[in-house]
Amino acid sequence: MPPCVRTKERGFSLIELIMVIVILGALGVGITSFITRSVGGYIATGERQRMATAGLVAAEKITRELREALPNSIRTSVDKSCVEFIPIFAASTYIDLPVEAAGSSFQAISAQRDSAISGRVAVYPISTAPLYSPSASGSLTAATASMPTGTGAVTVSLSSAHQFPLHSPARRFYIVGAPAAYCQAGGKIIRYSNYGFNPGSGSLPPSGADMAMLINQVQAGSVQFDFSPMSLVRNAVVNFRFRLEQGSEQLVVEQEAAIRNLP
Repeated sequence: MPPCVRTKERGFSLIELIMVIVILGALGVGITSFITRSVGGYIATGERQRMATAGLVAAEKITRELREALPNSIRTSVDKSCVEFIPIFAASTYIDLPVEAAGSSFQAISAQRDSAISGRVAVYPISTAPLYSPSASGSLTAATASMPTGTGAVTVSLSSAHQFPLHSPARRFYIVGAPAAYCQAGGKIIRYSNYGFNPGSGSLPPSGADMAMLINQVQAGSVQFDFSPMSLVRNAVVNFRFRLEQGSEQLVVEQEAAIRNLP
């Protein structure tokens, strides 16, 4: 019977155990730091993307409304933190128009809408002041107009008699609503509506209006609207800008809106 061979058994020494613990601890700290920074960077990127998206959406909403505004209805506040305009509901060509004498209706080509359209009628709006002081003999009616559905010629009815001062060279008319405005209010941009016609732009932002927040996290005093009237070579243009901020992150949004419609 062969003799029994005894093997020498060894374990970890205390020093080796401590070294393993230190190494694992260092790896753990490095991995944790890497994960924390990666997650933090992902969150920061997401917040910047969210802020950028919100700013672009807000700018596009303002641009879309200004593009379709009544010609020469754009005006800004003294500090340029507000822009006001008159929105267009429909537009078409008239056949006859009460210019020589007041009338309560006129013939026009149908705008071919699915339902009747109500609003005020604007014809050849070549200056701003009369548009914000509707009267019985100006380029914008004080009376309410109704345009029926149909094809071909239709009759546009006015709630009271009106006399327009001039014909439009293109025989164009617009049916419009009440003024609306975008203004900075603290850290927000607010859309104001349903406040009526105010003769002076010094009344911006308007009082007694319906208010809807467009965007928040706007830096105080950063909103600016610059209006360039139309000329013989280009349409009217509104340049506007604002700055968004969240913590240490800031984003400047700047856009240009060309007014498409002509008097």
